[in-house]
Amino acid sequence: MVDAHGTGSTTAIGRRLRTAFAILGTIALLAGIAALVLPHATLVAVVWVFGIYLVAAGGTLLVRAFSGDTTTWHRVGLVVVGVLVVVGGVFAILHPPVGLRWLSFAIGFTWLLEGVTLLYAPSVGPRALTVTGAVLSFLSGLLLINLPYLGAVFAVAAVSSVLIAVGVVQLVIAVTWSRAGLDDENDQDVAAV
Repeated sequence: MVDAHGTGSTTAIGRRLRTAFAILGTIALLAGIAALVLPHATLVAVVWVFGIYLVAAGGTLLVRAFSGDTTTWHRVGLVVVGVLVVVGGVFAILHPPVGLRWLSFAIGFTWLLEGVTLLYAPSVGPRALTVTGAVLSFLSGLLLINLPYLGAVFAVAAVSSVLIAVGVVQLVIAVTWSRAGLDDENDQDVAAV
């Protein structure tokens, strides 16, 4: 069938979009529920991805050490750091709880530094907001360093809640949009005949 613009049938496109929304919504909903029900497995998966990233990053440093024109000390530095990063990645993959603890420490320490930096940074906006942000960042860093698993579980709960909400919205779009769009297209096709 040809629509009013002569570009071909839009019914097939509408059905494909509806199917895409339904598939994405279902995957997001199931992933969110799985992450909420199995937070420890989700955290292990995150640590594994982080470990794989470290192995790849360390391997890249090792490749850079032996390619190109570099000085001996630069090459030695790249090899040492590359090996340490690869070992850290392998360790995170083989021992996820320890990898999670170190990842939480790194994020917590970063938040501590951010809080201190915000306190001493030149103020651009209202000083009260800057101080509030600094205190929240500092306290979040302390909390994450002292209770790394609690912070990680809260992060998983937040992400899984967002996935569930997005999945529900996409499923509602898939169901409601397809009916309204197909009814309008059928009315246009009947009018064209």
